[in-house]
Amino acid sequence: MARPVVAVMLLALLSASRPARAQQPSNVYLEPNEQLFDILAALNAAGYDAGFGTPNDDPVRAAVRSHLQSKNAPVVVQLKKFYAEHRVASDASADLGQFISLALLVGSPPDFKLTVEETDLPPDAKSVEGLLPLLRTFYKQADLGTLWTRAHLRYDSEIGLLTGPVRKVLADTEGYLRFPSGNYLGRTYAIYLCLLGLSGQVQARIYGSSYYLVTTAWKEPPLYEIRHQYLHFLLDPMALKFAAEIQQRAALGLVAHQAPMLGTDFKDDFSLLLTECLIRSIELRMDKPPKETLPKTLAELVSEGYILVPYYYSALQDFEKQDASMTVYYKEMVEGIDPKKEDQRLAAVKFAPKPEPAKGEAAQALSEEERLLEQGDNFIYQAKYDDAKATYQSVLEKFDPRSERALYGMAIVYSNLRKPDPAEEYFKKTLALARDLRLVTWSHIYLGRIYDLNGERKKALVEYHAAALTAPAYPDALRAVQNGLARAYGSKE
Repeated sequence: MARPVVAVMLLALLSASRPARAQQPSNVYLEPNEQLFDILAALNAAGYDAGFGTPNDDPVRAAVRSHLQSKNAPVVVQLKKFYAEHRVASDASADLGQFISLALLVGSPPDFKLTVEETDLPPDAKSVEGLLPLLRTFYKQADLGTLWTRAHLRYDSEIGLLTGPVRKVLADTEGYLRFPSGNYLGRTYAIYLCLLGLSGQVQARIYGSSYYLVTTAWKEPPLYEIRHQYLHFLLDPMALKFAAEIQQRAALGLVAHQAPMLGTDFKDDFSLLLTECLIRSIELRMDKPPKETLPKTLAELVSEGYILVPYYYSALQDFEKQDASMTVYYKEMVEGIDPKKEDQRLAAVKFAPKPEPAKGEAAQALSEEERLLEQGDNFIYQAKYDDAKATYQSVLEKFDPRSERALYGMAIVYSNLRKPDPAEEYFKKTLALARDLRLVTWSHIYLGRIYDLNGERKKALVEYHAAALTAPAYPDALRAVQNGLARAYGSKE
């Protein structure tokens, strides 16, 4: 009897022997992930076609889809309905990203149990949590366990090509920083390969003490992104350790707040901005751009809002001339930041404007909404709370009653006006709608503080725990969570 064509395809694609793995730094992993494979296999059966058949699409994807089609699993009808209802058609990255977030927070098959409390799931993962019951059924009906055993060989082959370059990038980074081997403070950094999604996708996450980077098939290995996340992995704890020294220079954040192109996360968390500036400077020092283009590169980074890159670029030259590791030298560099001197240097900077929006009434309305949101944020920074309130109300009434930024802004306004009841209401509205992790994290923290001030410690702890999963991505938020868990907000103990 002839062997099925699908089986032949799979054997041809997946029969390569497993290559030897080069050793990675301790607590750093480069590997495939079965939960990602299973969830993406289910999505492919459900109609996820982004990038399928394009030149950079890995051939294993077509083989897996053919295998799944031959199984004709009855639950696929429900999977298709679920995906159609949850697809983010306007954003391929967000569409894939919500399922990546879920995969990183579930355990191994066939149970696929959540590894965190359901209430603590980040918003994008929570929105697609309903996939899990269908996935458990699909796993059995499509025999995903056997399929993964075969596909694992293909994944190992691709990881074998990536291992050497990744090991070099990580070793070069540790070598530059003179970072003590194994000094990871109980944290992990996992780099996962996913061959069943739109090629060229690189998505990073920080959940609790775990750093993740998920990459789909690539034309060129995403070594820059892997290194960038690794630098965060190594340096983020330093911002927490020397929070007091950093906060003494936080007034510089008001300067960065004027940069239209700078992300809101960096504007609202000076520790995060400082770390990003340090990382961008390290990347420049390691990559050694041509001297003739360096001034322009530095100026462009400053114009985008990364105001401390010139300082750190110069400070790193001094770091390179001495023998201490970055874990020792970090504090000296922070203390070397002179706010007055930096203010004078930045006084002449012209921040780059945001790109012109597309033409059309819808684009103009979006631009006006964005302008008002920026204006409201600026009013809060200037402690003009009544003006901020009016601005956010205008957004909610004229443009979008579900605007997460406007709802969060209203909550912050009422918090600063010491009106806890409307503040609580708006923080809850924000949590019901928001997808922005920073807004969600801080909404939980502020609710915890409100409950602490009301003497409701148990309710406060629930909120601090809910924020704990995503807070490590934001140094100021992580510090707030740690303080909230240790003692009631407002307590003198």
